[in-house]
Amino acid sequence: MNISRIQNLQTNIEKPILIKKKENLFYLLGRAFEYGYLLLKPFSNKQTQKHSIVFLGDGLEKIEGIHSDILKNVGMYIEPKEQLEVFGEFTYAEVKYIKRKNPKLKVVVTVAYDPVDKMRAVKERGEIALVKKSMQIVEKVFLKVKKEIKKPGMTEEKLAAFIRRTGLSLGAEDVSFPPIVASGAHAATPHHIPDGTKLKKGESIILDFGFKYKGYCSDFTRTVFLGFAPQKLREAYNSVEKAYTECIVFAGSNQKITGNDLYQKAVETLVEKKLDKYFIHSLGHGTGLEIHELPNLSPNSKEEIKEGSVFSIEPGVYIPKLGGIRIEDLVYLEKGICKRFIMIPTSLATNIL
Repeated sequence: MNISRIQNLQTNIEKPILIKKKENLFYLLGRAFEYGYLLLKPFSNKQTQKHSIVFLGDGLEKIEGIHSDILKNVGMYIEPKEQLEVFGEFTYAEVKYIKRKNPKLKVVVTVAYDPVDKMRAVKERGEIALVKKSMQIVEKVFLKVKKEIKKPGMTEEKLAAFIRRTGLSLGAEDVSFPPIVASGAHAATPHHIPDGTKLKKGESIILDFGFKYKGYCSDFTRTVFLGFAPQKLREAYNSVEKAYTECIVFAGSNQKITGNDLYQKAVETLVEKKLDKYFIHSLGHGTGLEIHELPNLSPNSKEEIKEGSVFSIEPGVYIPKLGGIRIEDLVYLEKGICKRFIMIPTSLATNIL
């Protein structure tokens, strides 16, 4: 149990909250649970109340220092004057069950990120170190992929399987998401599912993958070419790389920046070559215990990029029937500087194989 994180949370909430998300339980308790809920009550006069930390599960979990019970009795720990707050990950059925079993309990449903999600948006040094370990596995895999991809008859699904297998052999506990290998016209679809299509010379090939290390995710994309890059895709690549570089510089400009500010910086760069209409997703997202978490780097995002934020920078363009380009790295903000975890080159020359 991470008591400092729990106490920090308890000093910043105004009513009892019920936490369900597995990643948030892991973040606070240091253990993974298949089933369970954590009830936290705010501090009263900065002192812990009786039953201010209650784990509600199936009775199989044993957590030192935490009282364990089942969900139907959550009302036992809430004072008549208090309201219980639950969040967007709770289903209608769960809320209905709580109300039915606890008819006197007032339940407030907040359809938003819960406060633990917001805490997790700023990483501690130990968390950043774990993300770095995960990204270092990515780096080793990519170096092996650059050789494997050249084998005769290589297909999208064969290469995706190789990526998964290699990462696990290098110490990853799992993939962050199913690896994406998208070639030719398939590369114009941001989340293409690899199939039996053979990789061909002169086509863009998007490689998007990541792994989990001690619970923490990595995320990485490079676009490569076998043999040569056609002129139109060459121009698109250079524009995407420029957007990638300028966004990293801008993120480290030591000023208050929101997710929308970074997204707009990418758009401004792609407009120069009239490629902005092919940029059809957000610029990036936070990454940690989940592959997608706060902050969001999307249009209209008001979330500030703070010291300790870990997030992706992934501009891309997707030209129907021709192909696509995406370049992505995870970065973090430290002392006002935007830093990359690994230093795999992004230049076109290094990605023509």
